[in-house]
Amino acid sequence: MSVIKRLDSVIANKIAAGEVIEKLANVVKELVENSIDALANQIDIELEESGMKSITVIDNGSGMDETDAVLAFERHATSKIASVNDLFRINSLGFRGEALPSIASISKVELTTSTGESGIKVIYEDGKFIQKIPTSANIGTKITVTKLFYTTPARFKYLKSPQYELALIVSLVNKFALAYPGISFRLTNNKKLQFVSFGNNKIVDIIGNIYSKDIARSMMRFSGKTRDYDIHGFTSNPITNRSSSNYMHIFVNQRAISDARINNVIRECYDQLLPKNRFPITVLYIECDPSIIDVNIHPRKQEIKFSEYQKLLDLIKLSISEKVSETSIYQSPDSDYKQVKLSFNDTTETKSNQIETKLESINETKTEYKPQFPEFEYIGQYSGTYLIFQNEEALYLLDQHAAAERIRYERYAKNMKERNNEAQVLLVPLSLDLSQDILIKLNDYIDELHKFGIDGEILDNTFSISKIPSWFFPGYELIYTEEVIMTLISENTLDKNIIIDDLSKSLACKHSLKANHYITKAEAQHLIDDLQKCEKPFTCPHGRPIIVNISIQQIERWFNRVI
Repeated sequence: MSVIKRLDSVIANKIAAGEVIEKLANVVKELVENSIDALANQIDIELEESGMKSITVIDNGSGMDETDAVLAFERHATSKIASVNDLFRINSLGFRGEALPSIASISKVELTTSTGESGIKVIYEDGKFIQKIPTSANIGTKITVTKLFYTTPARFKYLKSPQYELALIVSLVNKFALAYPGISFRLTNNKKLQFVSFGNNKIVDIIGNIYSKDIARSMMRFSGKTRDYDIHGFTSNPITNRSSSNYMHIFVNQRAISDARINNVIRECYDQLLPKNRFPITVLYIECDPSIIDVNIHPRKQEIKFSEYQKLLDLIKLSISEKVSETSIYQSPDSDYKQVKLSFNDTTETKSNQIETKLESINETKTEYKPQFPEFEYIGQYSGTYLIFQNEEALYLLDQHAAAERIRYERYAKNMKERNNEAQVLLVPLSLDLSQDILIKLNDYIDELHKFGIDGEILDNTFSISKIPSWFFPGYELIYTEEVIMTLISENTLDKNIIIDDLSKSLACKHSLKANHYITKAEAQHLIDDLQKCEKPFTCPHGRPIIVNISIQQIERWFNRVI
């Protein structure tokens, strides 16, 4: 008896849907890509309940006649591939041919389309043809998807909150607008406008709509060209930086991709002008012959294989580094975001020392503590990084950055646990610029922010801060608030202890004494005194050792002095 059976088309399409349609944003992506391939210059996306109730995409593209409108629901039916050679020169976006039938297999789809002569409405539900109806319609196509995942409840169960799903869609439409500045995009949810671009080919305007006009004005234009690649785009001034690489957008022949190595190369262009774990806002366009790239190495084509990859990386680094080198980290942009340069000297109290003083004044308890290190004498510093101590027993090397991290980590964690309800109202609210997708996600965490002593409201593309915790250091309010927000969102948990731990690690690393900074004897002694008071002074918050010792016996063995 035969075991292998041919699947019917409904089951096959549901399997394909599982591969292509995981999120509501996947449906939007597939439909919008078809509109773009239909040469539309106006695309409207209308959502109800963040797409959970319905998703409608309307375009003014070429439209379809009655035959094509029905055939579009067949698997592997496409107007974008004529021969096998076309697979190696992909110029379109949704060429696969399974997107629409896959969506129709797990929802109800109504497609209304016209080429200008007459219109046709086609209805599919649960993968089955229901009816087609002649109708009047404008040139273009309108597709409405309802009852999504109705027959696959397990997949619906794994959707996140409406705000989270909406944020993913907003982020997706932002990328489409950047990739196709000549197309006007309009996104609404429950008839409320979420995003709009005007199709005027002005990328800076789109950046302003996504982030803010101040950030758009701070962007630097760059370009470069080789035999195989032509690149151009915009990248931010070093003082305009963010805590995630999600603000770095890469487009290859107008297709949005992810590429960790390109992200790393872009960040390397800023050398030491960016703090650790901070990233520029970048929009990079790469144009090349389709035959030298392979877009089929990722199921959703989010990654691309390049020919002459190293030459591309070199071109990106050369083009962006040249622009970054022309700017000054000290120039002040129009936004309130400012970078602080930390330094140490003998005569003036620095920002870093001021933060120490602020934390100490908040956390002063006058409690007795038991020193956890033996008594030793400071004798110098090696490579601007390691402090050297000695006593009769051994020689000690202390990593100054790891030590400062441990000190700050414990102070931040203690203050957040014990004093997060103590807050101060700001006479003048501060505005923190955040992308629209982050602001949408933030709606789910307003109550958690309040628990950290942060109050504010979302206004357009900014979070207006009206209250901050008392332990925030003056001048760092925006940086601290952004870090709290990004930690809340990225951790995807409301466990306060986990959030406090991760937030304390992040803040401690950002504002600790760095390597390659030479400090005075008094500062070294102050550092060791503070370290002595820590609960766990032997490792940094990430588990790296802070201090190591070399015994006198070991040193004597090195010099053959052991009898």
